[in-house]
Amino acid sequence: MVIVAMGWAVVMAAISSAREAEPVGPNHAERVPNVKVKVVTAEELRDRLELTGTVYPWQDVTVSAEVGGKIDWKGVQIGQEVKQGQELYRIDSLALQAALDQAEAQNRLASQEFDRTQRLLDRGVSTKQNEDSAIANRDVSSASLRAMQIQLEKSVVKAHFDAIVDRVFQEQDEYADVGKPLVRLVQLHRVKVKVGIPERDIPFFKVGDQVTLRLDAYPDQSFQGAIHTITPTADFTTHTFAAEITVDNPDNVLKPGMIARVELVRKVYPDSIVVPIFSAILLDDQRYVFVERDGMAELRPVEVGVIQGNNVQITNGLAPGDHLIVVGQRDVRPGEPVSVQETLQ
Repeated sequence: MVIVAMGWAVVMAAISSAREAEPVGPNHAERVPNVKVKVVTAEELRDRLELTGTVYPWQDVTVSAEVGGKIDWKGVQIGQEVKQGQELYRIDSLALQAALDQAEAQNRLASQEFDRTQRLLDRGVSTKQNEDSAIANRDVSSASLRAMQIQLEKSVVKAHFDAIVDRVFQEQDEYADVGKPLVRLVQLHRVKVKVGIPERDIPFFKVGDQVTLRLDAYPDQSFQGAIHTITPTADFTTHTFAAEITVDNPDNVLKPGMIARVELVRKVYPDSIVVPIFSAILLDDQRYVFVERDGMAELRPVEVGVIQGNNVQITNGLAPGDHLIVVGQRDVRPGEPVSVQETLQ
């Protein structure tokens, strides 16, 4: 009784509900505050961490010219879907084809010269020096032919994967320099969301953990993803670990550059008592709640755990079935009668 009385004194002081002394007399009706109660139940609690991230393409490649020359043909435009191996550009391909034809002719001539030298050598008419020269000419022409074949292959620019054309940097009939960007390709059937996980939370997460995402562009939808990578070291400025989350995007509704709110679950508490945080009054580092029992207000100290938004986990002090006062709790006193107006489930 002494502890309860002391607790109530602290409560009354903290909530500044000093009241004037009520007159006492035979005609004075007993004050009975009206309250609403909530039946305490055990439920699953997910300790959530919300982070803000940015959507990126699954693959993002800028294709550059590997040979220099005039662009003979361009077969792409912004927004176009392309398939792996599809031709995008042809650069100076006519001139390179002519050079390849010349290299092939020279290679045939060198091969014929080598064969003729071999026949003469077999009959003892030619010399070893002539054979060595024929071999060298054949090998050089073969190498030149292969180099021209490679140049011609590089002059035809192809898509390395199924993608969408995001940018076009060069047009037909323009001159392309070696290394100059031609087109940017992005892959959007799957995207990745990059976030930074604070160092204090990194022990709770691992690759493969499921993630829920929401975007301002689609306020009524949620998207599911999974942690794909977590860097082994933290950023020395922000002290966060960079993580990538993969999200399937078959309809391309998630666009690179969008802001995503990423919800990760630190831990799941299967049977927890969760109450509105405003029902637990904080006084001198101690939380108190009022419980209605047999029409009377009972003050209880409680211990709290995880705080999630407007709710708080009660780890000690309440049990399933208790009638927690959630409306009017600041007007009641320990041990006084209360009038329950509504019982919330």
